[in-house]
Amino acid sequence: MISMNETTSNRRIFPDASPLIGRIHWAVVFVAMPTVGVLGIIGNSLSAITIYRLGFKKSTNILLFALAISDILFMIGANGPPRLMYEFGRGGLWYPEQEASVLYYSYQIFDYLNWTAGPMSIGLPVLITAERFVAVFFPLKFHSIVTRRRTLVAVAVLALLTYLPQIYIRLWLRFDYVFDPVYNASVGLSVRTRLYHDQQQLAMVLVHFYAGVGYFVFIVGSGTIAIIIRISLAAAQRRRMTSVTVEKTTNPDSNINARSQRVAGKLGATSRTTKTLLTLCIFYTISCMFIVMPTFLPHLCVYPLFTPDANFRSMEVFMYHLIDLDLCLNASCNFVIYVAINKNFRDAFFESVGKRKK
Repeated sequence: MISMNETTSNRRIFPDASPLIGRIHWAVVFVAMPTVGVLGIIGNSLSAITIYRLGFKKSTNILLFALAISDILFMIGANGPPRLMYEFGRGGLWYPEQEASVLYYSYQIFDYLNWTAGPMSIGLPVLITAERFVAVFFPLKFHSIVTRRRTLVAVAVLALLTYLPQIYIRLWLRFDYVFDPVYNASVGLSVRTRLYHDQQQLAMVLVHFYAGVGYFVFIVGSGTIAIIIRISLAAAQRRRMTSVTVEKTTNPDSNINARSQRVAGKLGATSRTTKTLLTLCIFYTISCMFIVMPTFLPHLCVYPLFTPDANFRSMEVFMYHLIDLDLCLNASCNFVIYVAINKNFRDAFFESVGKRKK
């Protein structure tokens, strides 16, 4: 059993936020996040079905399918009712012991999905950017460098890096049912095991590992800018090729570099495919800038998973839930981007809907 006096003293590190922030916090946790989450789950489910119908011959479809599934799992985890119940207000599960025990293990399942599928969703755009980088900068070697097998291996490695550490981290936690004299009631709490206290250095490494996920935003943003510049230069090159081609028809002595023509032609086809993915990456970069904050200003945000006895009424936990809302918003808009930008996806989706109506 843990000491409630120890819990109270630890929570003084993070004082309660103002009543106004508390009301906004409630609206974020119980209104905004579930609403965005439900819409996002529906949209990503439609995306996954449509991409499945398009097939997985292209590496792009493999990455987008993995992204849709990760986004679905993340929004389920982030909006799991036991998780929201535990991480708001007084914190803990204020129910009879049996009910609190069931809710605790449900909370751990939802929180596991939140901390695994979330980083997976943030990491997949890095693979998408890398795939497009090769397509744009090395168009003639693209199919030899980027293969279905290598794409599947990259996705599998990313999944291992995000899902395996959380299995170990869950060993840090156990359920405890204690009496709180302040509220004169018993509460179910997630408390730290001896393993956690014996592995403090490893815990700090894992904290920095998850905080470092914020750097993915800079990688995607920088890669996107480089790709846009390359496509713009390729467009200018195609215009020059067109003018030279016209000149060749009137002047037989003019020469055209055949390799340059092939590169320009490949980039022309690639730019049409890249348009959707660039839009996805641009929106990702803009919408996810908020998650970079804990990387550079760790004291402004608290991760309850790594903070024993966190004060769930504090401004720091409110910022943590704002980051979750930000990630939900980012994950929920992919379907709209695909329909608005990608004609093949749009046609496949409406064809699928039409068949179901029949």
